[in-house]
Amino acid sequence: MVELGELGYDSFEETIGGLDAYVTDDLFSVPALNGLLTLRDPHVSVSWAVSKLEDRNWNAEWESSFQPVEVGKEVRIRAEHHASAEGFTHELVITPRMAFGTGHHATTRMVVRAMLGLDLADKSVCDLGCGTAVLAILAERMGASEVRGIDIDEQAVLNARENLERNGCSITTVEKGVATALEGHTYDCILANIERNTLIDAMPLMAAALRPNGALFLSGFIVADRHLLAASAQANGLSLAEHMEEGEWSLLGCRKPDRG
Repeated sequence: MVELGELGYDSFEETIGGLDAYVTDDLFSVPALNGLLTLRDPHVSVSWAVSKLEDRNWNAEWESSFQPVEVGKEVRIRAEHHASAEGFTHELVITPRMAFGTGHHATTRMVVRAMLGLDLADKSVCDLGCGTAVLAILAERMGASEVRGIDIDEQAVLNARENLERNGCSITTVEKGVATALEGHTYDCILANIERNTLIDAMPLMAAALRPNGALFLSGFIVADRHLLAASAQANGLSLAEHMEEGEWSLLGCRKPDRG
């Protein structure tokens, strides 16, 4: 996704076994795609196809199909056009620029469930690959004293900031960047709902930025790949704490041992 982002692709959605990437007509280039380092790797087999989206009112379509997401009685994620509902500990209002990052994806729901098992009061949290900032907003609602969101997509950053304002967040910040933005910072909890290869590449940086006894929640990968993430986490000094599955998708929870 990093290489595609550099070519102007501004929205991504992981699918089982692949990735949907979106770019405007004026920035699309077949030669540029053929020049991707991933495609030139003789050990990697990659195929791709192109289709053009018709001009449609995507916001109207999203509003007509989007339904609130509920995780038990603890969290409800809704859009502005939905009525508020009583009985939930946390109700978040999210309006994404495109129909992803709303909490509908299994990976987001699993991270929410994992977060609810922690006491985040007065803790420092980083949401790496924050998207619409739904997880960052929840972290602030759960009492975190510092929340930082990071995303490579400029549109996601703008959307995340809009959602922070919409939810009255006062201590959460969002910035454009990649995993190297973790350098020089430490956190009690890191949330990383990205894709498998990016998670593995970023593992040393995430492990280094995690405070002793801190929690790292990894998601965005399929169940069959969990052993790869587990091996990478353990190789970077993390212990395995929990895992979840929903359909084909998985979450892995890690902790950083207190060596002192």
